[in-house]
Amino acid sequence: MPPEVTLLREIAPSARVAPTARIGPYCVVGPHVTIGPNTCLVRRVSVTGNVTIGSGNVFDEGCVIGADPQDLKYSGGPTRVLIGHRNRFGPRATVHPGTEVGGFLTSIGNDNVLKDGAHVAHDCYVDDRATLGRGVLLAGHIRIHTGAVVEDMAGIHHFVTVGRYARIGSRTPVRRDVPPYTNFFSLDYEKTPPAVRGIHEAGIRAAGLSSDEQRELRRALAELFDDESALQTKIEQLENLGVEGEAAYLCQFVQQSLRGVYGRSRELFRGKAPPEAEKLLPPELQAEIRRTMP
Repeated sequence: MPPEVTLLREIAPSARVAPTARIGPYCVVGPHVTIGPNTCLVRRVSVTGNVTIGSGNVFDEGCVIGADPQDLKYSGGPTRVLIGHRNRFGPRATVHPGTEVGGFLTSIGNDNVLKDGAHVAHDCYVDDRATLGRGVLLAGHIRIHTGAVVEDMAGIHHFVTVGRYARIGSRTPVRRDVPPYTNFFSLDYEKTPPAVRGIHEAGIRAAGLSSDEQRELRRALAELFDDESALQTKIEQLENLGVEGEAAYLCQFVQQSLRGVYGRSRELFRGKAPPEAEKLLPPELQAEIRRTMP
């Protein structure tokens, strides 16, 4: 007779787990966790803290979601993680909740891929259809816009924004905002600083733009980044020409970065709740933010 195998897992009685969710062996689900239909925790996955997970997500072996953030300013408040639908988390991916001084929230949208060992720190926002490669590290207060690709082992400084359908090359240290639809990397990883290196053509295709939109966007990208001198003047010239759609979004993104600190527009939210938090949090936490933050 084969030995009897007992399934060991810990699910808190007050956790809300959909009947069709699958909780694998050696998983831990905390008392303030909500898990939606058809979401799968494969094996040795830990979900603790205030975490809400939507439907159809997959968390591979060893993921840790909702553990306390590694920020000394965090003081145990009711901060949380919000994860949407159909995301895939590779082995040992980690996601930390927000902090009281950063807006109380870390959010991951829909249809994202976080590969082996990817880390999303406190107060980060990952929109939809983004890819974080193996070992990618996001510091706090970062926003990754829809469709962006961050390749293996890249590290992103806190308060950086990565624009829609941008691509960051592997092992790239990112210290400033990355404009949408661009490639951003260093030529030799060590001797030259990372910079915009042309148009991310795969991103333009993935965005599903019309031929006219693509033509206008490529013209704007070439005008702005053939060289990065006098960006403000170039933006004003493009806006005077009446750019629309994604080209207008590109100009707005770059202008916001120029108005920020160290090339990072989100530095202006330091010590404040970002607009994403106020949009996504429940009313009681929005009231707490208004009471305690500028």
